[in-house]
Amino acid sequence: MSNIKKTYEDSTRIPLFPISYFHSKVENNEEIKNLLVSKILKDSEELPIPEGWFTNKLKTSFSGEKPGKEIFFGEDNTYQSILQEKYAKCLDSFFDFNYRIMIDEIWYNCYTDGEYQEEHDHLSSPFNNIHFSCIHFLSFDKNIHRPPKFKDPLDQLRTISLEMNRNNYQPYYYPDIEEGDFIMFPSYLRHSVEPCVYSVDYPRITIAMNIQVLEYGGNLE
Repeated sequence: MSNIKKTYEDSTRIPLFPISYFHSKVENNEEIKNLLVSKILKDSEELPIPEGWFTNKLKTSFSGEKPGKEIFFGEDNTYQSILQEKYAKCLDSFFDFNYRIMIDEIWYNCYTDGEYQEEHDHLSSPFNNIHFSCIHFLSFDKNIHRPPKFKDPLDQLRTISLEMNRNNYQPYYYPDIEEGDFIMFPSYLRHSVEPCVYSVDYPRITIAMNIQVLEYGGNLE
């Protein structure tokens, strides 16, 4: 069969099933940063790397805080009440219908000296639906820190199929992040953090959380 190039003037290329992430900014981030950063740096020194995480020396509160002393879900709800108000405004801008959510988990990650985090997703189990994950970039300098690196969930399938007119398709996406930004993305979307440079004087600190959508537009989960 000969190689014949055909041109169809009346044809249309339609991208299917796009994936969206949501991008906003936390009000008065500098005030929250001044309140939280020193405490996070101090508390994180003794936290272990969670079991199953493939990273070098990332300091995270994901599973190592003492019960009752958690910075966000502990007995002292000072920080929780402050963040709840700020995050609610960001979430309100993302959802286009009435909604009700539940925060399943919330934790911080602290990068100061070459830490990285492996590619992962935030899915938990078939019996505990995590719909979205959020990241608040509490302390972040885009000149020295790395944004999250999102991976196309269809990339593995694309490698074994023919996709015409790929238009320099890239399997990874790096969002343009500024300090104080707040993003939300589907929890199945795999992502990672590439090694950060030495920045003890300006740590990369993020607050992450997983949420369940209990009601959206009158529909109950």
